[in-house]
Formats: sequence, C-alpha cells, structure tokens
Amino acid sequence: MRKTTLAVVLGGLLAGGASQAAAPDNSWYLGGKAGWSKFYSVEINSDASELLDNLTTRKNDASDFGFGAFVGYQLNPHVGFEVGYDWLGEYRIKGSYGGINLDAKAPAQLVQASVRLIAPLENGVDLYGRLGGAYTRVESKIQAAGVSDSSDDTGAAFVGAVGAEYEFEPNWALRLEYQYTTPLGDKALDKSGIEMNNGLLSLGMIYRFGSRVQPAPEPVVAPQPVQPAPALVPTPHRFSLSSDVLFEFDSARLRPVAHQELDTLFGQLVAANPHDGTARIIGHTDRLGSEAYNLRLSQQRAQVVADYLIGKGLVAGKVEVVGMGERSPVTGDRCHQSTHAALVSCLAEDRRVDITLDGVAQK
Repeated sequence: MRKTTLAVVLGGLLAGGASQAAAPDNSWYLGGKAGWSKFYSVEINSDASELLDNLTTRKNDASDFGFGAFVGYQLNPHVGFEVGYDWLGEYRIKGSYGGINLDAKAPAQLVQASVRLIAPLENGVDLYGRLGGAYTRVESKIQAAGVSDSSDDTGAAFVGAVGAEYEFEPNWALRLEYQYTTPLGDKALDKSGIEMNNGLLSLGMIYRFGSRVQPAPEPVVAPQPVQPAPALVPTPHRFSLSSDVLFEFDSARLRPVAHQELDTLFGQLVAANPHDGTARIIGHTDRLGSEAYNLRLSQQRAQVVADYLIGKGLVAGKVEVVGMGERSPVTGDRCHQSTHAALVSCLAEDRRVDITLDGVAQK
C-alpha cells in the first residue's frame, strides 16, 4: 500500500491570473456493454395464444444476447446522469402443426435516460443504482408455410438497474450491471401482440474524459514606458505532501477530501504569482512491492496531480511529470521492523509527491 505526498504549485504557471476550472468530478464518459438478456412475464394476445396452443410441437426461447452503448455525465462523487441505447435480443417461438413449420420472434430495443446514484468505496470501486425511463420498440414477426406477417409497438417503459464499477486505470473502468425494463410491447393484435419484461445482465467498459478547462487568455495590459521594469528575484519553491489523505489505498485515485486540500494550496500559489514559473511534479513510493509496479504507480499519481493543477489553470507546457518509484527514499536505512504493519508505518515518509517550482518573484 502506498500513500503519497502531494503538493501543488503554480503562480507563474498560470496563463494570466486564476481562471476558473470545472471540478474533476464534473466529467463525461462513454461506454459499451454486452451480456445475457432474458424476457419475463410474457403475455401473448389471447387469440394468437389459442392458435399457438394447437401446435403439435412448440419451443419457447426467452434468452438471447443483448448489448448497448451509453454516454454519461458525473456531476459529483454521488450523482450522475446517463442516456443510452440497448438491443435486448428476441423472444422466439418455434413449432409445427400438420407438417407446417412456424417461426415467431419478437425483437425488442430501447433508448433510455436515467439518474445514477453512486456509493464510492475503497480501491477504485463504486456501487450504484440507476432509475429512469425509456422509449421502447417491440416487433412481432411470424413466418409459416412461406407466408410472413409483422407488426410493431412503441411506447414508454420504466428502467431500473444496480451495478458495480472498478476503475483499473485513471480513465478506464469495468462495469457489471443488472438492468430491468417493464413493460415492453402491447398485447393488442394491431400492435405487437405481445407484452413482456426484460432483465439484462451485462459486462461493460467505460472511458472517462478529462475535465480540463483551458485557462482564460492573459489580459492585455497597456505598456508604461516611464516606469522601469520590476526587479526580478529568483524564488525556488519546494512542496511535499503525504498521500494518506490525497489518494485511496494502493491507487492513483484522489479521495474526495484531496480536492479541498489541493484547491487551498492552489490559492496560496496563485497569491505568490512567480513570473515565468515552471513546475516539476515527482511521484515517489516506498520499497514495498515490485520495482516495476512502484514506478508505474508513482508516475500515475504524479500525473493525476498534474492533471488536477492543469485543470485549475496551470499551463500544461510548463509542467513536467516524473515517476521515481522507490529509487529516492527519505527514510534511508531507518526502517527494519519485523511486522508488516510497523514497516508500512515507518516507510510513510517515502510515499509522497514532491513539487519543485522554479521562477522569479516580482518586487
């Protein structure tokens, strides 16, 4: 487990003052899903049902392959919104009577909009529920003895879902979800002739877009030739913050409280306002775990900090991101505890993000 120290810098990295940026939680995402679809509580028009009951052989198939795509907007860690399209597959009936084969199927699809209520857990896992409505379309297609007929119905339906998401990279997540839709279709013969509900168990993949806002252009200031240029004094700055508060366990995902700390530090650095500043953001881990894993985690954490600061107004071209892994400990040879818990505690100082800001202050 690695915790990290965090720091933030800016001032001269700003493109002209403190421009407002959208909160990192205000982000868009795009996803796709696929899985097992099953139709429940199937009711067929009574006249059609009597004909089907006369079949000498009959097989009902209520399961099929379903898939969908969706776009979402996460307002904050607990509330989001989604719209999407789902293909729910087909309910099928096959049978025969007097040597005549019959094939009937009812494909269903929908477009939906829903509100997502989220319960964040540790290690990049979220539990959630979705509630919303859908515009549905159900067709009935029947073939027998070389003759075919079809009809369809469109209407509104209720959609509810529960699921879990696991963020395995800063912008990528897996989703496991069960969705229930009711009702689909209408039993009237001049419509679909069939009414049913559907459950869709799916596995999905999500990509989250970065919520960065470009800083406002630097205001144009009229020159004052009568005044000498301000004296410039070198002002190097060093920052180092612990990741106990900023990052979730063994992850590059910021905790909710980290946003407040980074925002506070951002305001202090804006007040310093160094001229022509450049920032170097360096991620560090302790020596626990493999060297390759620690190097990757330190790089990811440093990048998350850089992205947050750039989203608040830092100039991306003046930010350098470096991952050092376990190669630059500050504890030296002090930590030789026999128990794992004691060793983790002793190595806490090694788990950090250092930020170096080089620039000049104006007098």
